Amino acid sequence: MKEGTEFQRVLPEVGPAAANPSGVTRVVFCSGKVYYDLVAERTKRGLDETVAIARVEQIAPFPYDLVKAELDRYPGASVLWAQEEHKNGGPWSYVAPRFATAMGGARHMRYAGRPVSPSTATGNKRTHTRELENLLADAMVGEAAE
Repeated sequence: MKEGTEFQRVLPEVGPAAANPSGVTRVVFCSGKVYYDLVAERTKRGLDETVAIARVEQIAPFPYDLVKAELDRYPGASVLWAQEEHKNGGPWSYVAPRFATAMGGARHMRYAGRPVSPSTATGNKRTHTRELENLLADAMVGEAAE
């Protein structure tokens, strides 16, 4: 990083969905590399105008103000957290109660990601790929791929 630059705590949606927030039916929050997989899947499914994707790049301390501002942009949208890691290995258990606080009990956030696992990786490329496909399908349309 260059002098005078800094990390952003939350990177809001800036694509077509941001131009018409009332048309957004789903807002997906994530952190890290999975963002690029989510954007590609959204485009592949033709959901660029109805699914907003925001990145929470500062998990702690949690950016309540910026998360709430992004949620407020899409008041009618369902809310999801998507992560590449297994459910018990990523930030889900940390961010879920903080999102609940930011939403003030007015909305519910759902998890889209890999299931709980005792190991950090499946050890099998086919299983890894299937889990990623399920994660992306769940994040975009709310149902896992067969």
